[in-house]
Amino acid sequence: MPEISGPLLVFGVAAYVLSLLVLVRLRLRWGLRLLGLGMAALVGAMMGLFLAEALPALYRYGPSLFLRAEWDPPREAYGLLNALVGTALTASLALLMAMPLAVSFAAAVNEYAHRRFKAVLSNLMDLSAAMPTVVFGLWGLFTLQQFARWANNLLASLPPPVGWLFTPTDTGLGIFTASVLLAIMVTPYAAAVIREGYALIPREIVEAIYAMGATRFEAILIKLRYVRSYIVGGMFLALGRALGETVAVAMVVGGNLSRLPTSLSDTGITVSSLIALQFPNAHAYQYMVPTLYAGALLLASVSVVLNLIAVRYLFRR
Repeated sequence: MPEISGPLLVFGVAAYVLSLLVLVRLRLRWGLRLLGLGMAALVGAMMGLFLAEALPALYRYGPSLFLRAEWDPPREAYGLLNALVGTALTASLALLMAMPLAVSFAAAVNEYAHRRFKAVLSNLMDLSAAMPTVVFGLWGLFTLQQFARWANNLLASLPPPVGWLFTPTDTGLGIFTASVLLAIMVTPYAAAVIREGYALIPREIVEAIYAMGATRFEAILIKLRYVRSYIVGGMFLALGRALGETVAVAMVVGGNLSRLPTSLSDTGITVSSLIALQFPNAHAYQYMVPTLYAGALLLASVSVVLNLIAVRYLFRR
């Protein structure tokens, strides 16, 4: 790995310095273009590094590496399906919980909050995004876990179809707890984007809405439709944050490496937390390091695709 990552690091630093020189000494437009191309090339080189390191596992296991839920280092038997399912479940559930909170916060701050408290509320929400993830993880492990266990057992007692998704638990650790914690962590990112878009609605549009006889609630709904591109942008930003979160999720998701979850109450694992938990000991095994790089390659590929979709949507809007 060092002989690959060394030139990659030199290339990235050189591209960044060259872009800054062009940006400062020459024209702004060409400097920004070169900077963008340099960053794109750096991302491509990084993914090339992941692919090169993952090739031994891809050759040995083939597509079954992503279709099998198995993790047995002594037998060198690995499968990433469990981590992929855990990542998809935690990120999607977190997004479902976070987006209503983010939209509601943006509307409440701009519509109902007194102007003296608007900046305070916005700054507090933004500051929560800058809090270290390990702090969220500790809070989730010692505080949220108790609430999640109570909420999980309550949901498990409800009639179908909700009751089918949960089973009673004694620990409170698992997919559901990790999803709630992720929702709390990604809400500030989406809320910041939506709040700024909501505040930029032209006054003429607002006056026209109320001139048509709309109530405040109806006006809010119309304004949210007006800023739907900001809502989608905040959603993609929150989704990317949820997919890549590592430390906090690793502390509350349960660390189940080899068994697919059968309910939202089960313990699980995500791709990023799998890499963080297993990489320190991975060099003791022949194919664990390439397997972890394969997971990183897949996660990076998904992130790039999501960003391309978001950029295409925003440019079309």
